[in-house]
Formats: sequence, structure tokens, C-alpha cells
Amino acid sequence: MLLLAAAACGERSEPTGPDADLYPVTVQSASGGKPLVVRSPAKRIAVIALSVQRILVDLDAGKQIAGVPLAQNGSVKTAELRALRPDLIAASSATDDGNRKRAARAARGVPVYVAPDGSILGVEQTITELGLISDRPAAARNLVGEIEKKRALVHKRLAGTRGVSVFVDTGFFTTVSNQSLIADLLREAHARNVAGESPQVGSFDLRELLRLQPRYYLATSDSGTTLAKLRKNPETKKLEAVRAGRFVIVGADLVSAGPTIGQGLVQLAHLLHPDAFR
Repeated sequence: MLLLAAAACGERSEPTGPDADLYPVTVQSASGGKPLVVRSPAKRIAVIALSVQRILVDLDAGKQIAGVPLAQNGSVKTAELRALRPDLIAASSATDDGNRKRAARAARGVPVYVAPDGSILGVEQTITELGLISDRPAAARNLVGEIEKKRALVHKRLAGTRGVSVFVDTGFFTTVSNQSLIADLLREAHARNVAGESPQVGSFDLRELLRLQPRYYLATSDSGTTLAKLRKNPETKKLEAVRAGRFVIVGADLVSAGPTIGQGLVQLAHLLHPDAFR
């Protein structure tokens, strides 16, 4: 349904032959501005979001990536971006607004696509739209189809299963908000993110975490968090989840925006509801 809707936005259907005319198509950028009209496949895409790079590669459109002009701290290398001579700049909804503006100024007149990848449906929309932008609509349909198969599996396995409360640790007790992709995956995995809508920047207040007492303590694989470390910490060792060993690790790559979020959803559901997968 999402693919059909995206095609409808462009007032074109998917091509049925080698000479079928797909363009122009219109995609809904997450920037909040006017929809982006793509008049021909993008051939030189300057990518300023690693999640977008990953999706383009999985769409077999890696050769259309002119470059990824990002410094180690994530800021845009404006001189490098200009040198790429891109016909499109691709960012993410998670890309810093300042980075987007600097990129747009550096390559004046070049359209900027902002991927709406902050939820499962947003990632599916991103895959669909990048498929249209790069002339890979069939590959996009297949990737979205695989995600939907995993969602259907989890929905079936967890039918009637009660939800559980979870704290997500992405490193040094930094967590995620309910508006994040991970929180959206948790909702489909019948789990509730105890951090809520707007957790404070930096480490979560451990006194508040003790008050919340989540059923599970979940860490991403790149967080460096272990059960042994939590049991040595004078605060976190008091958590019931830590005492009972209800500590799980999910692959960071599987819960990042991209075609593997279906696998990430299955992994989360399996970790938090093991009885449903026996």
C-alpha cells in the first residue's frame, strides 16, 4: 500500500518495460517544505546521512552515490560537497538542521531530500522514495516487502501477549525518546519505553530509573553496556531487571534506519517475549 501511495504521489506507475516512462515523480521530503519533484534519476547523490547511504547500497544504487562528505564529528565538509558536483543531496530526519542548511548553501540550487526515517513506516517510505529517486522501484518494493513479512510474523507470534516495560541504553545511560525509531520498534514488539516522550539530554537520571523499575534493561550492541557492569554499579545493581538478569542486547545495526529493521523487530520481540517464539 505504501509503495502504491508513493507512486501515486508521482502521478506515475512503476515501469513495466525497458522504455517505460517513470519520471517526473514527486516525493514527500521530511523537511516540511514543498514536495520534491524528481524529473530524472539522480546520478550523483551527495549523502549526508549514513542511514541513507546504507539504503541506497541495499537498493543496488551505490554507484549513484557521488560521495559522503562528512567529518568524523558528523559535520558536513562543504568544500568536499561542492567538489562532488551532486545533482541531489540526501539527508535524514535525524540530520542536524544546521548540517542540512550548510549543505544546501554549499551546493546552491541542488535539491535536498530529507528521509523520513524516524519510524518503521518512515523507513519504508524512505526506501520507497529512494527507489524512485534512484530508478530502483522494484528493488525498493522487495525490501519493503521483506520488512512487512517480519512485521506480520511478530504480529502473529505476539497476539495476546502482554506488553513489558523497557529501558534502552545506547551507551553511558543515554536513552531514546518515544519519537525514535527504536521506540517505534518496541511498540510493535509489545513493549513500552519507560524514558517517555522527552528524556533529558545525556545520561538518564538513575534515581528516576530506580523509581520506574523497567521489566527489561535493553542495551544496543554498540553501547558497551554489560550485565556485569550494571551489577557493579551501586545504583543500577538495585534494579529488579538487573538483579533478575533480565538484560538483553540488540544489534545496533538492526535497529538503525534501513532494510534490516524487520530483522531488528523480530530480534526485539524474541528477546522480550521468548515464550512466544518457542
